[in-house]
Amino acid sequence: MMGVSHAATGLFTGAMVGYWIGQRPEFMFVCAAVGAGAALLPDLDEPRSRVGRSLGAVTELVSGRLRETSRQVYRRTATEVELRKPQDGGHRHLTHTVPACLAFGLVALGLSLLPLGAALLVLSMSALGLGTAVLKLKKDWGTQKQRRQVVLGVSILLAMYAYWGADAAPPAWLLGLTVFVGALTHVLGDWLTKSGVPLAWPFVVRGKRWWMFRSPVAFRTEDRSPVEAGIRIASLVGIPLVMLLSTPMPPPA
Repeated sequence: MMGVSHAATGLFTGAMVGYWIGQRPEFMFVCAAVGAGAALLPDLDEPRSRVGRSLGAVTELVSGRLRETSRQVYRRTATEVELRKPQDGGHRHLTHTVPACLAFGLVALGLSLLPLGAALLVLSMSALGLGTAVLKLKKDWGTQKQRRQVVLGVSILLAMYAYWGADAAPPAWLLGLTVFVGALTHVLGDWLTKSGVPLAWPFVVRGKRWWMFRSPVAFRTEDRSPVEAGIRIASLVGIPLVMLLSTPMPPPA
């Protein structure tokens, strides 16, 4: 899936985590923004991806190292069947596994426990996720520069809430859970495509540890794919719709 589609689905799942699990209604907004950014993290194995270019040379270096690590892990863990026709093992391998999603969540949890850590996590994930989510908006919503300014302002406000909110701010465990769910949303989104993802890793399936699972109705990722456009729209419309359907009806007078 394209980055904007991943951000949109992460926005939805993050909002649902905050709405259903968070103790306060306002947690939904923070978790939605964090989820949007977390849904881009598995693509850190691709230096040319949006998350790989998000901090310039810094994330490009991290992305390059992560891709090489993925290749090494692939070579060391691939079965004899796979090594007969080995894959590159870089993109869509190590970072697109369930253990990797769990690792992203644990790193977010650890960062959130540090001074200023939660605010930095919220700021970075919100700016990355929301900035990506608004890419496909029509020109009626302003220029790209204006959108970036709005996204940055919203991200700063959410980060300030995470820092100064004290007991009213989202707890570290909730931020870690949101990052895990957001990253997992990315993996499941790529499961819908023809390339597939190694969902069962590190377990062996049909003689392969890196067996690529694909949805029975898998589609090709394209910039103008009607399927992806539908997924983006459904993700954004789904947030208020789920809230409406899950809100208990008031008792009759």
